[in-house]
Amino acid sequence: MDMPAKYGSYKTAWDRFKRWSVKGVWADVFKALIDKGYSMGKLSLDRVAIDSTTIKAGKGGASWLRWI
Repeated sequence: MDMPAKYGSYKTAWDRFKRWSVKGVWADVFKALIDKGYSMGKLSLDRVAIDSTTIKAGKGGASWLRWI
């Protein structure tokens, strides 16, 4: 709902995002970008970082802010 109006209906964008997610479009896009990055020498496992931080969202969603 916070999407700028110049991009059209947030509902349409959300529906398309969900549909593409189910079809695997995003996985294909990321794979193509990764393949392109490797082929151009722009991507290396020497520069990879993974963050698996998980914060439980309580009722209200932003309750974790109280911990800071």
